[in-house]
Amino acid sequence: MPENDWQDNRRKFLQAAASAGLVGLAGCTGGDGTETPTDADPGSSGGGDTDTQTAMPKRGGSLNFAQTSSPVELDPVNNNGGNYSIMLKNLVYSPVLGYDRNTNLVPILAEEIPTLDGNEFTLNLDPDATFHNGDPVTAEDVKYTFEATVEEQTSYASNFSIVESIDVEDDQTAHFTLTEPYVPILHAIAHPVAPKSVREEDPEGFGIDTFVGSGPFEVTEFEENDHVTMAGWDDYWGSGSPNLDEVTFTPINEPTNRVTQLQTGEQDVINRIPPQFWNTVQNMSDADVIEGPSLSYQFAAFNQNEGECAKRDVRLAIDHCVDLDQAIDQYIKPGGGRIYSPLPASVAEAWDMPLDEWQNSWSEKDIDRAQELFESAGVPDDWTCNIIVSSTEKRRQVAVSIANGIQEAGYDAQVQYLDFATMLEQFDSGDASQVNIYLLGWTRAPEPDRFLYELLHIDGAFQGQYYDNDRFNELLAEARVTADRDQRREMYIEAINLFVEDRVHLPLYYTSISMGVKNYVKGLKTHPVSTYNPYLYGERNNTNGEAEGSNVWMDQ
Repeated sequence: MPENDWQDNRRKFLQAAASAGLVGLAGCTGGDGTETPTDADPGSSGGGDTDTQTAMPKRGGSLNFAQTSSPVELDPVNNNGGNYSIMLKNLVYSPVLGYDRNTNLVPILAEEIPTLDGNEFTLNLDPDATFHNGDPVTAEDVKYTFEATVEEQTSYASNFSIVESIDVEDDQTAHFTLTEPYVPILHAIAHPVAPKSVREEDPEGFGIDTFVGSGPFEVTEFEENDHVTMAGWDDYWGSGSPNLDEVTFTPINEPTNRVTQLQTGEQDVINRIPPQFWNTVQNMSDADVIEGPSLSYQFAAFNQNEGECAKRDVRLAIDHCVDLDQAIDQYIKPGGGRIYSPLPASVAEAWDMPLDEWQNSWSEKDIDRAQELFESAGVPDDWTCNIIVSSTEKRRQVAVSIANGIQEAGYDAQVQYLDFATMLEQFDSGDASQVNIYLLGWTRAPEPDRFLYELLHIDGAFQGQYYDNDRFNELLAEARVTADRDQRREMYIEAINLFVEDRVHLPLYYTSISMGVKNYVKGLKTHPVSTYNPYLYGERNNTNGEAEGSNVWMDQ
């Protein structure tokens, strides 16, 4: 792709991210308080995940769910609302493929998982799949949705720009041809589908004024920054239909307010329990915490475009400045834990990656060694390390720990708290006077390419560290077009070894999916794909594939 085209696409991607607040980012919103968190059993689960066998599920009931931020739109083609919108889209629209709770791909609109043959595959749709308006879901709808992301240059465009053509053979069959073999394409098509006939009448209003999907819930009210209400779709085409009559989503950013409203019963479920409120919720007589691992990667990235952090010895020195285990124990647990590579543990384990080796490759705190490395790198005595972080408490606390360690080594360090849009603009600048280190998070599908290429390759749409290692870039580019899994695994191991050796990032922590749940909410479980939560109805996974379902109900 010509350089000016890439820069234009990157700029559009970042602009979309800024407007969303979260695009591809693990929207880890921590507590706004400053209390030190107390220990709790990370495997504990509340009433929502237990006692489901002691009573028969009931139909009916309305559930109130507190999100941490408001969705902006519910359009499968766009991603202007980030994760907070995607959470709701996954209830209103059905994807071609989805994920079970073990992050295995499962067919939903598709009859089976397609087989990639070189740069081609054929998709067969379930003939029973229908939209809320009664129209069948067709191959033309799939073609329209995926192509519109590219034609309208939304932030999903990079997922589908590799598709050369989609040939509709009949209502249930589409043949895909890619510009080159691209193994992660199956994760790209794990994407919701919009009805062409409805959306093309008013693309700008679809997902804001008009909502027609094929998922188990229908939107009845949408008022940005206030609430979104959905009704369970009794005529859902999949396995059965939702037990819940209605679900209302309310954005409550301040964690104290979320916990208070759970306690008073204004909310039945609240999303994201900050560590300092973990015990508060667990000690409620009528509520508990449910939690599980997420596919999140939280990190501190070094600006290697210019400035002192462009020197490897400086990056290594900063690694020696901070005891990350202590920082994670103090500020993140029990709502997460330490991470040692850019791959979430579940992805690394599924690919049999050398996790123990990577864990042992990071430095212990050693201020004397840090000072030696700073001196050998020729860092001037008056250098100030500029650290920027978006307004999330967990990242702020870890950023301060890094800054304190640099100050302990004899250099000044300042942590600047920025709104998300300003943060994106500043880290993207590569200007050392504005940023030496930035802290962000990332969440993607459970496939190594989805965590590595876009975030770390020099041509990646969301990289801001400007790490430009020819071998590293070659490995990431080659792995995404190599069909053999063992060969891809070796490429990723070599690339991550380079990443660790050069200290491209300091991997920090993963976050848990956590919710506070009233005991009368039954059958609610966490899903490792963060945007699948709340996992109110998962029985559609049983239509064309064997997977554990879910169907939340109210025992009132």
